[in-house]
Amino acid sequence: MQEKIYNWGILGPGKIAKKFAEALQHPTVSRRCKLYGVASRDLERAVDFAETFKAEKAYGGYEQLIQDPEVDIIYIATPHAFHFELAMACILNHKHVLVEKPMSLNREQTHFLVEKAIEHNTFLMEALWTRFLPMTESILDDIKHNKLGDIRFIKSDFGFPAPNVPSGRLFNPRLGGGSILDVGIYPLFLCLLILGDFTEAVITGTLSDQHIDLNCQAVLKYKNGATALIASAIDTQLPITTEITGTKGQIRIPCPWYKNDHYYLKTTQNDHSEKVQLPAHTNGFEYEILEVIDCLDKGLIHSAKWETAASMILAEQMDRLLEKLAVKHPYTCHPFSDRLNTPPRI
Repeated sequence: MQEKIYNWGILGPGKIAKKFAEALQHPTVSRRCKLYGVASRDLERAVDFAETFKAEKAYGGYEQLIQDPEVDIIYIATPHAFHFELAMACILNHKHVLVEKPMSLNREQTHFLVEKAIEHNTFLMEALWTRFLPMTESILDDIKHNKLGDIRFIKSDFGFPAPNVPSGRLFNPRLGGGSILDVGIYPLFLCLLILGDFTEAVITGTLSDQHIDLNCQAVLKYKNGATALIASAIDTQLPITTEITGTKGQIRIPCPWYKNDHYYLKTTQNDHSEKVQLPAHTNGFEYEILEVIDCLDKGLIHSAKWETAASMILAEQMDRLLEKLAVKHPYTCHPFSDRLNTPPRI
């Protein structure tokens, strides 16, 4: 039986979309996938992107791509604030969806997307690409085989000094700006993956004049007694490293931990650290694409490796931390429920 070739569409031809398009050209991916079309509100940008990555079509609006019957699955790579309405439009048009992290601006939106995807029998996944890297799989395997013993402490951070552009996606509250939604999600997701949901959180940080978080540091407590120390920033360079410590050993992931191809494992049985080398990758995005292909081949509507249930928990965790910091996005200042059942504006 001939394997299906999946036609991909991309909404938002920005920096992250370029990395995704490069991964679509990886030999392990390109035999099963084709970049069919790209859409932008600026047709010229869509045309340039399509020419660069050899897409068949360029659209000067999102709706045309979403409604194109030739498109099988859509990757949403727009700023955070547009994820919900675009994902909703895709689902309502029976298009499978891979939406860049965070899936939406809050748990309420994320939960609604998950419900609608189930209702329409449509695949939905949050594009937390780090989850699918060989490094992450190997670390989870080490933990599963008790090489670290009981996990007691995780220390993880992600931060960089971004140019302060008030209207840009990182600093504009209307675009879902702030460090937690953009990069804090990485250490938070890793802790969720290993320890589950936290039971307590103490957080401090610095807010901008527009009330988005420029940086934050949080201590998280878990049911099993473990503790995590996480930090994120868009105004400060952080080490971008991770340490996972258990009763029998420790894993240390050097900078940049979220996309590395190696880490160091030290156990109580060894005096020295062992370097664990993983396969090199194009840019890492190919692994999440391969996971999507596998799910679609099997007729699944969510991934077992990064379930939509996990995305909902992660969204709720970010809600709790942002609330403690008094971060104000438009969708957290006003009730969102009255908008959930209105047609998306795309």
